Amino acid sequence: MKKHAKAAAAVFSCVLLLSALIFDAKDMTAEIIKAVEVCLYTIIPALFGFMAISTYLLKSGLYRFIFRPLYLIFRHIIRLSEEEFGIFLLSLFGGYPVGAKLISSGSSDMVNKNLLAFCYCPSPGFVISIVGIGIFSNARLGAAVYLSNLISCVLIAVFLNIKNKKITNELKNSSVQLSGDVFISSVLSASSALFTVCAVVVAFGVIGGTLRFLGLRYEFIFAVLEISSAARFAPVLSNLPLLAALFSTGGICILTQINALVSGKFPLKRFFLWRIPAALLSSIICKLIITFFDFTTYVTVSTKNVIIPTNAGNPIASVSLLIMAVILIKTADEKREFN
Repeated sequence: MKKHAKAAAAVFSCVLLLSALIFDAKDMTAEIIKAVEVCLYTIIPALFGFMAISTYLLKSGLYRFIFRPLYLIFRHIIRLSEEEFGIFLLSLFGGYPVGAKLISSGSSDMVNKNLLAFCYCPSPGFVISIVGIGIFSNARLGAAVYLSNLISCVLIAVFLNIKNKKITNELKNSSVQLSGDVFISSVLSASSALFTVCAVVVAFGVIGGTLRFLGLRYEFIFAVLEISSAARFAPVLSNLPLLAALFSTGGICILTQINALVSGKFPLKRFFLWRIPAALLSSIICKLIITFFDFTTYVTVSTKNVIIPTNAGNPIASVSLLIMAVILIKTADEKREFN
């Protein structure tokens, strides 16, 4: 019975999507174009460089030189292996998919099943652009939301690893692999991950267009579906804790991206369950921040939200990057077949 219900729900959803694509073709096309523009103008320029460099740091072993001083200080507070600690720090600044991508690229020595639960944080630039500039026209309020998410991740990491007894005083040899193969594999890995992320974003553009076709107009629901839609929130200071909770969760679109990137290497049940306390914790921290620090002077009174334009700039670089990634991936596949 349950199996038939799922099949019926899937068929019903497909019929709705097809109906929207046929009977509301103009608006649906606009939604898809908007999603593609987000990929070309925002996601690829913001994520590719950091994702490729982060993967290279991890695979080459250079992360040990960069993060070892911090690791020696914090390893008994956040009880992680050196590799896990490096992934944790990179995830705090790289944006949602970076943590998942690095976990899927990590060595077989990583056995911490809770790692993904706290290696999940928006990038500071993303939050500041959407919340700080897009809603309040002031970067400080976006920084407050990001800080709330960052502190929440740190507290969860401390809590989940407080009884971790696998951390020893021995540190791995700081040898590095700086070969061209490591660099190429890092670029290919980042390119493959970006294809996945962009495909999911476009798919959720179709879903969002279908919901609008059905007459749904609640911006909160669209923000839960795709987090960048939060830019349409009213510039009201009391909304800031709610925004902190939403950005801590990331939205269904990003959760789907994480599911695709991890590819079964880590169990996702813990990750999904920890999104609820993470959101609550971020909201409370944000409330404390705006209580102890006067942010009212930073709120711009406006009758209309300031939405970040997605059609600014030139997409040629992003399109070229996609073409280059396809060529590199195809060349690597042919090389593996030849060998």
